[in-house]
Amino acid sequence: MHANNVGKRKQRKRATVLGSPVNCLTMAEAVSLACDAWRGNQVFHIVTANAEMIYTGTRDRELEKIIQAAELVTADGAGVVLASRLVGCPAPERVAGYDLMIECLKEAARQQVPVYLLGAHPDVLFQALCRATDCYPGLRVVGSQHGYFQAKEEERILADIQRIRPALLLVAMGAPRQEKWIYRHKKALPPCTVMGVGGSFDVLAGKSRRAPLWMQKAGLEWFYRILKEPGRLLRARVLPVFMFYVLLQALGVKRFPGEQSSRG
Repeated sequence: MHANNVGKRKQRKRATVLGSPVNCLTMAEAVSLACDAWRGNQVFHIVTANAEMIYTGTRDRELEKIIQAAELVTADGAGVVLASRLVGCPAPERVAGYDLMIECLKEAARQQVPVYLLGAHPDVLFQALCRATDCYPGLRVVGSQHGYFQAKEEERILADIQRIRPALLLVAMGAPRQEKWIYRHKKALPPCTVMGVGGSFDVLAGKSRRAPLWMQKAGLEWFYRILKEPGRLLRARVLPVFMFYVLLQALGVKRFPGEQSSRG
């Protein structure tokens, strides 16, 4: 079967959680789609959606529109995986943004496709570039730009990306800024797989650490982040509110856009 047809088949099954689509697939399937896409002739936008992003989408219509328009939306978080099960279209596993980025970098190195890194502090970006090229021999990072640029510089940055034509474009500006930046400039980007990766460059650079593997598998990475950064506690208040609305959706008490297609 042709790769594009396989991609369409894999993407067909998806849940709709509070109005946002979530593709029900494994990490291996997500990586396969990303790799297929960077050999295509269109921009393939991947959104790694956690509970906070999806809940924010119910208040931020622009963000909700962006998630709905994305070519692939993964369940980045135990809360989203649980939500997909409650609404009747279970995601088989968590597809975390950092893990997906790393798997894509591995494949990019293996296939020798060009990669562009955009975002983060200049020092963090430099360290991330060094670590990436050290860890994944053969990785072709053909361009990069830190995230501390002014609006007047966007035209130059876009021209640089258009000239270089990377197959994989990683944007680390934090959500939802990175998703809005990608969507706003999507028509100006060359054909590529583009993904917002949040603080993943910080982790790759060694500035931040992820939770121990057992906590990741137990769905407790959010708790680890709160322990390391107590300031996140205010943001974590979204989680019980998110689950409350998911329960209302599952029980049919409250309806959200696109629910009819959630079990297709």
